[in-house]
Amino acid sequence: MLDELQNRPEEQTSPPRISVLVALESELVRCGVFNMLRDLPSVARVWSCSGPIAARELMGERRPGIVMCQGSSPLAPALVKDAEEHGARILLLLEDLRLEAIDEAVMLSAHGFLMQSELTASSLEQAIAKLEGGDMPLPTGMARSLMARVRGPVSSGSVRKASLTPREQQVLALLAQGFSNKQIARRIGISEHGAKRHVTNLLAKLNSPNRTLAVALALQEGLV
Repeated sequence: MLDELQNRPEEQTSPPRISVLVALESELVRCGVFNMLRDLPSVARVWSCSGPIAARELMGERRPGIVMCQGSSPLAPALVKDAEEHGARILLLLEDLRLEAIDEAVMLSAHGFLMQSELTASSLEQAIAKLEGGDMPLPTGMARSLMARVRGPVSSGSVRKASLTPREQQVLALLAQGFSNKQIARRIGISEHGAKRHVTNLLAKLNSPNRTLAVALALQEGLV
């Protein structure tokens, strides 16, 4: 069921802004997230709905840039699949860091994560900014839980430790703190392009498809 729809006209002088579909089952959470998003200057349009049928229709008609859904919801796999087909980025809302109830494909498809208990207008704005910048919003402490859920237990010595340069070690430590490429560049005094290159090298050395799993693997291997 479609709950509400809000359109905000774009100002000609403003930079491009993002559109968001809030597909959450809880009416209380859905309305709260919707109201926070519609007041953010970086968000041009917001739609909300409670079910996969309405979400699928909205994705096809409106083409949102970001789809928010509940990570542990049984509807999440269908929502994520539809979001991927329409080229939308997926922002998962988590109730806690116990990830056993979340489908593995849903986690691996997600572009970012937010804790429901930490939801504020500021945290939403930061998460959207990271997604727009090519980074992955990640709650503090999630990396260990994610790796335990995705990879399972690994026996001692079964994972070959990656050989990292001192600079890559430095970048990895900042990644583990949730720093964006721009923040990493500022912290260690290099260009943003240089920071991006180091992050790309780290992902390759750790054989990880994204920053989240790279940090999780690094924690598991004791690299940070």
